Amino acid sequence: MITALRRLFGSAIGKFLALAFVVIVGLAFALGDVTGNSSFGGIGGANVARVGNTDIGLGELRDRVRMAYNQTREQQPGLTMAAFVESGGLDQVLDQLVEGAAFEQLAEDMGFGVSKRLVDGRIADLPVFAGVSGSFDQARFEAFLTQNGMTETQLRRDIAQQLLAEQVAAPIGRVPAVPPAMAEPYAALLLEKRQGLATFVPASPFAPKSDPGDDVLRKYLTQNVARYSIPERRVIQYALFDRGSVKAPPVTDAEIAEFYKRNAAQYAAKETRRLAQVIAPDKKTADGIAAKVRGGASLSDAARAAGLSSSNTGDLTQSAYAATTSADAAKTAFAARQGDLLGPTQTELGWSIARVENVTTTPARSLADATPEIRAQLEKNKAEEAVVDYYNAVQDAVNGGASIEEVASDRKLELHETPAILPSGRAPAKPDFALSPDLAPMVAQAFQGASEGEGQLATLKQNEQFAVFAVKSVVAAAPPPLAEIRSELLADWRLAQGQKVARDKARAIVKAVEGGQDLPAAVRAAGPNIGNVQAIGGSRAEIARDGAQVPPELALLFSMAEGSVKTLEIPGNRGWMVISLGKVDRPDAKDIDPEQVKGLARPLGPAFGNELVAQLATEAKRRAEVQINKDLLEQLRKELTGAAAVQ
Repeated sequence: MITALRRLFGSAIGKFLALAFVVIVGLAFALGDVTGNSSFGGIGGANVARVGNTDIGLGELRDRVRMAYNQTREQQPGLTMAAFVESGGLDQVLDQLVEGAAFEQLAEDMGFGVSKRLVDGRIADLPVFAGVSGSFDQARFEAFLTQNGMTETQLRRDIAQQLLAEQVAAPIGRVPAVPPAMAEPYAALLLEKRQGLATFVPASPFAPKSDPGDDVLRKYLTQNVARYSIPERRVIQYALFDRGSVKAPPVTDAEIAEFYKRNAAQYAAKETRRLAQVIAPDKKTADGIAAKVRGGASLSDAARAAGLSSSNTGDLTQSAYAATTSADAAKTAFAARQGDLLGPTQTELGWSIARVENVTTTPARSLADATPEIRAQLEKNKAEEAVVDYYNAVQDAVNGGASIEEVASDRKLELHETPAILPSGRAPAKPDFALSPDLAPMVAQAFQGASEGEGQLATLKQNEQFAVFAVKSVVAAAPPPLAEIRSELLADWRLAQGQKVARDKARAIVKAVEGGQDLPAAVRAAGPNIGNVQAIGGSRAEIARDGAQVPPELALLFSMAEGSVKTLEIPGNRGWMVISLGKVDRPDAKDIDPEQVKGLARPLGPAFGNELVAQLATEAKRRAEVQINKDLLEQLRKELTGAAAVQ
């Protein structure tokens, strides 16, 4: 199972919230219409499932799978759609949609509801819709819907479903603690010890040495097409522009004079002061501190002796200091000389004692003096405005349907084209090709659901460099020609044949043990090229210590019945294991240290919560009477995995 997929659907309550969360904050993919308007294999509006009074359209399922795939691929760039589907992605997403619809109907039947105002509030709180000011921006909201091919109704439906799940499922899933009495059986299970025997039957000694011919290898490739497929690649056309290529209008003397006039206070003569101050809780304490300072002590030492501490202001103007104290206090402070002690003065916070630490006087600056600085600032502002205007003009052209070639020609931009590249920027067909790392944002955007020929803009360097681009073509994930990978296929085919022999020998060993032989004797009778019999085992707590991954043979050992024997396939056609469980030692729950039980009870709360939510979801689906169109589901599976005969 793919690690990222596990994270996406990791818990019972998470399954209800995961897809809605992806829909809301994942910008990668557009959602299809719930009625299934997207076409598929000539079956336009067919429904892949019916949940109560809700139909799940084939188009929606396809688009949701692609969206989940794109989200997962952000963490695993080399992931193919075929691998995603074969790892359970399609089934997980369908289950998510079914459970979401069933749960929504159950919640409504129970009297729960979601108001438009509540949905509005959730939309307004989503960071993806926030503008420069940090608050909701209608333009960004509409741009998001347009970019992702969504309607406002679709987005609101998903948010409403998530809110219903939060109202009903979240409280049920939050089990704060499990009583120790309930945790005792689990503690006993954790401390259980098992001992067994295991042997390994490798595949390589039984692999044939012959070459079966192209027909057999071609069939093997067809049966394992996802394993050899090169991930989806895209050819990108792009043109670059930056601030340096956009000419801004020159700054005039009149504009400089206007700026100087508008910001006259900035260039006038000013005086700033830095003060040290301390706030005392009463006048007696304040008088004592002031007396010590006047006697030669520093303000910080005098404050420390009274159990207080002093603080320093920055260099403040009179108006700035008045904002932190009062107009009268600021007037007094700016009338004093450097080193003078002010106060004690009663304030809202207590009695203030302050000392003028430093006085800085800045003379007025004439227009001539300030001109170089103003000119530089205005040139920067105009350059930023010019590139924004240029960017917006390109965006308008793209939104208006102009092709990337037309945009580049009209703007006299150099048009570039990549070979078929992966999300990493590597081109499998051209190993020497190297894409500039600066273009990584564009490539990432191009692989996030962009349609062929659709113009887009990407920011390569904030406020500095940009790219206008389009995906010229999409090369679907597919294996290379047989001739290119024949040697690899031949080696894998041989191992696969050896794996079948190893499986048969492992099953023969199991049959012999079940017939009364001990494992060592059964292994000897199976012939040469089989590994030695080794003892395996331990306690559950030991094998899963520190979150380490449990070896598969031990995981199987702890799921077997006492006295049984089973086989375990080793991935990659490496062979098979035979595992025999001998002794099981489970302590009596009443003999376990109570502190151990308490320690186990704490993490059991979330597990119990997930189980309760899962049971609620099962009941929701039972009431809704879910119907799945298995034929359509299999057709979609084949479409997504590209299952077809290899030429």
